[in-house]
Amino acid sequence: MKVKDIVEALDVIAPFDGACDWDNCGLMCGDPDDGVSRVLVTLDADMYALELALKHQCTAVVSHHPLIFDGLRSVTAAHPVYSYIKNGIAVISVHTCLDAADGGINDLLAQAALIQDPQKLYMDGCALGRYGIAECKDPYEYIDAIKSRLPSNRADYLLSRPIKRAAVVSGSGGSAIELLKTYDCDTLITGEAKHDHFLYAQNNGLNLITLGHFETENIIIEPLVSKLSQMLVQTEFIGSDRTKFIKRR
Repeated sequence: MKVKDIVEALDVIAPFDGACDWDNCGLMCGDPDDGVSRVLVTLDADMYALELALKHQCTAVVSHHPLIFDGLRSVTAAHPVYSYIKNGIAVISVHTCLDAADGGINDLLAQAALIQDPQKLYMDGCALGRYGIAECKDPYEYIDAIKSRLPSNRADYLLSRPIKRAAVVSGSGGSAIELLKTYDCDTLITGEAKHDHFLYAQNNGLNLITLGHFETENIIIEPLVSKLSQMLVQTEFIGSDRTKFIKRR
């Protein structure tokens, strides 16, 4: 199995052309023709993931967040890019294309939020969210149920009205609060939002629930490992064991 075979499989699971124009998806570093027998699947291609890759003798890493996002002016030993290249580990990133993909992160988040028949919500020309009727009788029990399904030990929320139609946007999706009326929704469920987004929700009689950037995206790791394992049977795929990124007390 070669690096380029993993790239091709990911393009089937989460087509790269579904990514936003401002994003960076695909092969971040490495030789497409290098052989691969073991791959780490992780949310972030950071130094922690590098240590895991080395521990498990992985020669490739599949990450959600891009290893290279903004332009690089230098690549020194302090930058993960340097360490991945030095250790001969290829990195392939599937960011907003995995957010938007059928069966991707936001479809999983919609399931966790008990949204019936979820439809695609578009931001920046990409299907970065889902929306539909929410199965919610009690808002507090509803929030606790989503926390349990992710799982997440955090929830910041502002409730202005009953929850009937909700939208989900994984990660940093607070700006979608301004799209709720367009999609006839009363509630946004996302990973993180700015103070201004909560003010907008309050001023416009909307609901906003945040459950953690990491928590709303890490739900993809095990399903992605499973899909890749079924498609590329000669290669072993290992999910990152970082189930708790930021501690809370």
